[in-house]
Amino acid sequence: MTKARFYSKALDKHFEVERIIGEFHGDEDGPVLVFFGGIHGNESSGVVALIEVMEEIKKMNPRIKGSIYAITGNTNSLEKGQRFDKEDLNRIWTKDRIRRIEKGDYKLDELNADELEQLELFQIGKEIFAKHAHQVYCIDLHTTSAPTVPFITLNDTLINRDFATKFPVPVIIGIEEFLVGPLLSWVMEIGYPSLAFEAGEHYSLNSIKYHKAFVWLSLIYGGLIDESEVPDFGKHYLTLAASNADHGKVMEVFHRKGVTTEEKFTMKPGYANLQPVVKGERLADNIDGAILAPENGRVFMPLYQSQGSDGFFLAREVAPFWLKLSASLRKMKFDSVLTWLPGVKRHPKESYTLIVNKRVARFLAVQIFHLLGYRTKVQRQDELYFSKREYDVRGVAKMQ
Repeated sequence: MTKARFYSKALDKHFEVERIIGEFHGDEDGPVLVFFGGIHGNESSGVVALIEVMEEIKKMNPRIKGSIYAITGNTNSLEKGQRFDKEDLNRIWTKDRIRRIEKGDYKLDELNADELEQLELFQIGKEIFAKHAHQVYCIDLHTTSAPTVPFITLNDTLINRDFATKFPVPVIIGIEEFLVGPLLSWVMEIGYPSLAFEAGEHYSLNSIKYHKAFVWLSLIYGGLIDESEVPDFGKHYLTLAASNADHGKVMEVFHRKGVTTEEKFTMKPGYANLQPVVKGERLADNIDGAILAPENGRVFMPLYQSQGSDGFFLAREVAPFWLKLSASLRKMKFDSVLTWLPGVKRHPKESYTLIVNKRVARFLAVQIFHLLGYRTKVQRQDELYFSKREYDVRGVAKMQ
């Protein structure tokens, strides 16, 4: 099994870690939580937190219902302290690449370092999923290049939303519409719910503290460990609750500024994650000049590092009324009537994909589809393809 030796700048300390940081199995069947840390090699905070929590569980020996797995992501880049080597490991989990792995259509000596990491993670994931059938929930631990309050990102399914809103941190939905090939997209495509937790800036001591608190609360809220067996439950909860003023709020990403190396993108200094911005505000520059905010909103995940293709996102708050209406309509399977509308038809091969003629159905706002759990999958000249997760209402892994 792959090992890595890495340096934590926050703690000024070296660690050695294996691919499987730790795993615990209870006497009873129950939920299965799989944690990933260090999918980006310059984000060691989650790995450190998982090492410490696994050691604490071993010492405490609590009664566990279900199973716990803690997994190291990009071991090669973790050792080097860089986001990735040749390709972003959190952007290569596309259907085509997964199909290639499943078919064995590759030569080991032709894979780059990040593809080799992907191959090992894929094999481990498949073993876990096969062993535990439909009980698995995955959590990916991250940090950001800009200072930020802790927050959760997720694909907006009801099971994800119900679990995420238990935590006293803001929840961000809709980012999956702008990202191609993240690890969790593969997890969700094969039928397992999941979320990502961003704890703070890469090298902040607080990021480790927030990651640890989140892992412990996940184990409690997931039903794997009883709250009474975790003496510091109140401390962990208050740690996250005190970290931000937006806990309980749900925000939706509506804009992405993608960047390339050639354009020499530079984010204006001083932006903290989820900081309010106004339309027309100068957020960044590139070789063509100033880059302005197209709408009012919150600047989300501004790029302050050398690697990465996401310059920044913009998000806005979703009113509680719309969240409740959304949940009610999805449970009623209201989306089944959408195909009665002019310009809307179901995909002939994908039952959870709708094809919308933009000219005929231009009166149908994108927000309506979002409300019902659909996200833009493909944009063509005359058509929009909206897809949703098949298990949005049915559910796969029942969390407590």
